[in-house]
Amino acid sequence: MGRKEDNQPLECGACRDSLQEYLDGTLEKSISLQLFLHLRDCEECQTEHDELQSMFQLMDSLPEVPLPADFDAKILASVNYEGYRAMESIRRERVPVFLEEAFLPALLRSRITRWGGLGVSALALVSQFTIGGSPYLPVVVAVGLVPEFLVRMQGLGRRFVLAGQTGS
Repeated sequence: MGRKEDNQPLECGACRDSLQEYLDGTLEKSISLQLFLHLRDCEECQTEHDELQSMFQLMDSLPEVPLPADFDAKILASVNYEGYRAMESIRRERVPVFLEEAFLPALLRSRITRWGGLGVSALALVSQFTIGGSPYLPVVVAVGLVPEFLVRMQGLGRRFVLAGQTGS
């Protein structure tokens, strides 16, 4: 429903168009108030409101019907797979969600994090062999390598999946 000035009365067409949202309680307060005031003054719209509300109450009172066991199979059988296959050339090649770049947090993908992690790993590795070391330095090396490792493995996985899709 279009936004109206608070001081303008609501018209019947706009009222009827918004009855569903009004009954669902999803209208903005100001619009809901305008609709309420219109319903109070307009007998035709009030009748339509009452009929719609009665229908919803009737539908809510119906017993729940369990889905048949073969419901999914029937739905899938009704899908036009030939049409779906015909559109294959216009669909983008898809990879699993965990291989999408945005799956990894931006902070983890950033160059600063990746280069910083590699730098910390290199320093820890050098100090492990030169100064002798703390038992924690191998952990620091491993943690520093994690961001670069994850980004590289994700890219490798994406290339592998896309190569498999183009090869088939």
